[in-house]
Amino acid sequence: MRKLVTVLIFLGAVLAADNSLCTLELSNGYKIKKLPVADTSESQAKGLSKVDDIGSGMIFVWGSPRVVSFWMKDTRVPLSIGFFDKDKKLFQVDDMEPFSLSSHLSSKEVIAALELNEGDFKKHNITIGTKIVKLECE
Repeated sequence: MRKLVTVLIFLGAVLAADNSLCTLELSNGYKIKKLPVADTSESQAKGLSKVDDIGSGMIFVWGSPRVVSFWMKDTRVPLSIGFFDKDKKLFQVDDMEPFSLSSHLSSKEVIAALELNEGDFKKHNITIGTKIVKLECE
């Protein structure tokens, strides 16, 4: 039997099981299904490296707000990353080049970061101020 687990970003707790696929709903009405969640240090370190097709992307979540940094070592496809603050609001989007060792640092503390194919934030009208409405994982 499948167990639905909600990622409780509202409370700062992460309860997603390993290899969870999630549905992310944003305040602009955009919904991403089958979105992998990285909520452990191991899954966050691996991220989307060494894959040729990132599918629906990946969301990274933390149990408490923190400043985070991402790089693209061993990542084969160009990505965009969006950083969400403690109020679940998008405040920064960066484009990241494949195999780059450049650091992409959040300009303030985050509770979540969303990686999508480069250009997908613009394509889906995910703009600064867009909020995470819901994140549910199976």
